[in-house]
Amino acid sequence: MNRRSDLKHFFITRIGACAATLALLLIGIFLSVRVGPWMISLQDIGHILAVKTLGMDMVTDPALEAIVWLGRVPRTLTGALVGFALGAAGTIMQGIFKNPMASPGVIGTSSGAALGAVMAIYAGFAVTSIYALPAFAILFAFMSMLIVLGVATSGGLTSRYTLLLAGIAFNAIFGALTSLVIVLSTDRFEMARQIVGWLMGDLTNRSWQHVYIVLLITLVGTLWSMLYARDLNIIMLSEEIAANLGVNVTWSRNILLFISALLTGGAIAVSGAIGFVGLVAPHIMRSFVGSDNRLLIPAAGVLGAALVVYSDCVVRIWGGGGLRIGVLTALLGGPFFLYLIMRDRRKFVFF
Repeated sequence: MNRRSDLKHFFITRIGACAATLALLLIGIFLSVRVGPWMISLQDIGHILAVKTLGMDMVTDPALEAIVWLGRVPRTLTGALVGFALGAAGTIMQGIFKNPMASPGVIGTSSGAALGAVMAIYAGFAVTSIYALPAFAILFAFMSMLIVLGVATSGGLTSRYTLLLAGIAFNAIFGALTSLVIVLSTDRFEMARQIVGWLMGDLTNRSWQHVYIVLLITLVGTLWSMLYARDLNIIMLSEEIAANLGVNVTWSRNILLFISALLTGGAIAVSGAIGFVGLVAPHIMRSFVGSDNRLLIPAAGVLGAALVVYSDCVVRIWGGGGLRIGVLTALLGGPFFLYLIMRDRRKFVFF
């Protein structure tokens, strides 16, 4: 009876945590649509959404309709999808490296995507098409993944430790190249301002096209990752056990790495560099729902979405035009990362 009671309590806790996180996200979405230079009542928001989504015949203010439907709703949904993608990608990376301190940028994916986006802005492609910057970011995210995998693979085998070291090296290289592009763009003030603002993470002027881009990428990446969630669970236990159970460890790990690159590149492509969400969200949700990636991946995605949405609200209310989402998440995530290090420092090996 005690065992049944414990299992029942365990499942109720997991369901309750997921429901509370989802409720937190929904509240954040409504708050994000409402707040700004013009406070809009929930009644007006409800009327506008009813007209636009349900086709109901209601009289709405054209100015408020433009602010809500063309401005705040796309911005909010873009932020939520970006946070979901980063949370899911972080969960995958922590599972692959068996380390709660791993994040999407640990093997150069984020810095590669940032380099691609900055080059698209510098070359002027971002002005010609709204899809140019996302395309460059995703392409460079995959290219960086291929390069790091190529360096870390020998004789058909890839060590996750070598993968980590190669990622650190290429993070430095891609970061240096990004800085070089910034220096070359300083004689064009508007371009330099756009690049620096993008690197700090921003959701200003996001449209429905951005929503469609990140929605497609997040949906594909998440569903694809769920197909390999069971393999990731077994790999986290032991690669030897996984191989004995018929899991192709190298193939599954590489596919999961590419999924993480897809999610990270797609998120960065529309929001700029937003750090620490992929580190914080999986770690927090793991303490509530456990380590089963079939539940942890979507749960961490929902919390990541909530983190980005609430961060955007803070930026819009108290940012004064200077604060950016990436700066805020770094200010919050940096101390959290230090907390993890200090908490687990006794587990480290000292020489």
